[in-house]
Amino acid sequence: MRTLAREAVFKYIYSRLFNPSDEGLFDVLVKDLDVEDKLFAKQLKDEIILNEEKYLSEMSQLSIGYKLNRIYSADKCALLVGFSEYCLFKDKTPKIVIIDETVKLAAKYSSDNSPDFVNGIMASYTECK
Repeated sequence: MRTLAREAVFKYIYSRLFNPSDEGLFDVLVKDLDVEDKLFAKQLKDEIILNEEKYLSEMSQLSIGYKLNRIYSADKCALLVGFSEYCLFKDKTPKIVIIDETVKLAAKYSSDNSPDFVNGIMASYTECK
């Protein structure tokens, strides 16, 4: 189930904030996923790592009134997952599904206000460069 794959990527990206060199963690997080979901998770992870600075810059531009350093880390990680999925799979997955899944990550792992914030940023995100 792709929800579990997204969650595994979220956890991995969040863990990189504290231990950027733990590559083995990703394998542990995806070990129970089927082959297709492991591939999906790996594609998301690789996309985030490759384009993290670009996504953070875009996030900063879209979060009017909030400096990037004021955004909760969990919200940033959820948005990184959402941005990367949108850029990789926007032709295969409807944007509303990507937004919904990103908001669910924020609701599960962040503050009570995070789902609304993440929803607004994701709804505004339209460009993959």
